[in-house]
Amino acid sequence: MRLERICIRNFRLLRRFSIDLARNKTTTVLVGPNNSGKTSVMEALQLFVGAGGEPRRRFSIHDFAHVRRKDFAHIESKLTAIGSEEDAIKLLRRFAPSIRMELKFRYADETADLVVANELLMSLEVTSDVIAVRIEYAIDNARGLWVDFKARTDKTQTLFEFLAGNLQLYYKVKTYKISEDGSKAQALDSNEVLNRLIKIDTISAQRHLDDEEATGAAKLSRLLHDHYNRYYKVEHAEGAKDIEDAIKSSSETLTGKYVGAFGRLTGRLKTFGYPQGHASPDLLIKAEMTAEKIYRDSTRIYYASEHTSIGGVVTKYELPEKYNGLGYKNLIFIVLQLESFRAALESMPKDKPRVHIIALEEPEAHLHPQMQSVFIREISRALEHTDGVTAQVILSTHSSHMVSGSDFDPIRYFKRKGHEVSVKDLSALPLGKDDGTVLNFLRRYMKSTHCELFFADKAIFVEGQVERLLLPLMIEKFASKKAGSFLASQYISISEVGGAYAHIFKPLIDFLGVPTLLITDLDSVDDDGKKCPVADGKSTSNAALKSWLPGKSVLTDLMSCDAPAKTEGRVQVSYQVEENGSCGRSFEEAFVYANVDWLKSNHTSLLASGKLFDEVATKDLVASAYQLCARLPKVDFALDLVAHGGWDIPKYISDGLEWLAQQGS
Repeated sequence: MRLERICIRNFRLLRRFSIDLARNKTTTVLVGPNNSGKTSVMEALQLFVGAGGEPRRRFSIHDFAHVRRKDFAHIESKLTAIGSEEDAIKLLRRFAPSIRMELKFRYADETADLVVANELLMSLEVTSDVIAVRIEYAIDNARGLWVDFKARTDKTQTLFEFLAGNLQLYYKVKTYKISEDGSKAQALDSNEVLNRLIKIDTISAQRHLDDEEATGAAKLSRLLHDHYNRYYKVEHAEGAKDIEDAIKSSSETLTGKYVGAFGRLTGRLKTFGYPQGHASPDLLIKAEMTAEKIYRDSTRIYYASEHTSIGGVVTKYELPEKYNGLGYKNLIFIVLQLESFRAALESMPKDKPRVHIIALEEPEAHLHPQMQSVFIREISRALEHTDGVTAQVILSTHSSHMVSGSDFDPIRYFKRKGHEVSVKDLSALPLGKDDGTVLNFLRRYMKSTHCELFFADKAIFVEGQVERLLLPLMIEKFASKKAGSFLASQYISISEVGGAYAHIFKPLIDFLGVPTLLITDLDSVDDDGKKCPVADGKSTSNAALKSWLPGKSVLTDLMSCDAPAKTEGRVQVSYQVEENGSCGRSFEEAFVYANVDWLKSNHTSLLASGKLFDEVATKDLVASAYQLCARLPKVDFALDLVAHGGWDIPKYISDGLEWLAQQGS
């Protein structure tokens, strides 16, 4: 059995939210900018189902979606006009907001699955292999709320404020089995079926692995204690008895040693005397040790290491837990937790939950990029149970390295707009014709560029290395001249795609809805399709301009396009335009036209490309720009510009940045 879909209503940013989990993968990967709702999904599972077999945490008034809070004010305004208690109770039951989660499962034709599924089927006529449950946090004691709110001592206190401190008295979690389409529901008498259906375990982002040893047992040592006490003693009673016997023997030996060590102290205490009528006690000092106390208070993890000297001599040594790097401690912590989750499930004597969900937040903390890249692949191996069942993992991450190792299918992209969140399933990316070719290209490209696009506020696609190197500087220059521009403080993904491939990204950009600026070259050609100056050109060879934006190939048409013609949805294309009476074919040529005076004054300072400008510095630099730029070493020229300031941004790029700055993320 597998959990296939999670639907959440009115929980924080998740107003009307649905997410399909990866069907053929162990791990579903949640990506997106900060505060886009990823953690809310994890916390909703804990609140509605519970985590690790522990009781559910309590809901808070602040868990209600922002747009639902006005409902409390609406109810309060209605209550003031109602005199009848029964009418007030009806009003509360009808309009009091609720939070709910629906879980949809697909079960297999095997006994263990069918036993649970049969209890959740809504009809004896089985037409599918899907079952579903609804867990709702809703008003349960409407009468009590009406009476108590009316009798409140502070009459200025609003209904929302009153419930903030008393929510648990009037709201309750209720569980239902529902039809596949959600149209029919039947309340369940208890959570017994739910407990046999699903188990949620969580590893939160706040792991606090840098605890000081002085605060007690180190974090990893405490995990060892928990694992021993809860699982090893249950599954391996004989091995646990051997450990306890060894500790008992050591305690007896130490007690004998203590007699000599503390004999003087106990003898001295007797000399002080006791009240008349009381015999002075014989003070005994005994060593009392248990496996529980040893694991919790006296066990430390050490890391074995070695050093090879110049002479080839290998010296082995050990370091305490706190001396190891946070990355390795983080990895050990996660593996220990996963092992504990697995052991807990396997040690259950009967009625094991058919679905095991592990919610893992930001496992990349302190891990180096290479380890992040293989993490998702390796985690599925660590989760294989002895009966062949593999847990499903819901993993949230901000690591582009981690996403690059996960393929497209399991990625779920979160995007926030105002007070609501939407999620997009990359396995459903619409690609149109030749979808296999396009998808393969996107997969390979996203792997090689570490998937930064999934975490960006905005995106810029550029033609080549020169633009990629210079754009961060250009963004800073632009922001410094534009008062109130936040472009430099936003997370902007800059990707180098080339003019021939930029249009392939159209379905992905449209799907994600990230404001995107495409900076490309005019690439003028003559009637024979050969490169030529823009003044002599007839059309463009740029595939993006011809097949995407603005969808034109004739040079005069391209030159006459205004901003709306270069824009489609949240995407705008930017290519060379006339500046100071000339129009460039490439970035370098456009840069020359925008910076003639600067180049004449500063060309001798350009270490890698300055000599080429020597030839024309005293002549007509504008007339020589096309031929000069054809010989210019592009990357060297870009590095020269990085090393020197004072130059101006070419107009077509400045115009594009202006548009991007105006777009809301």
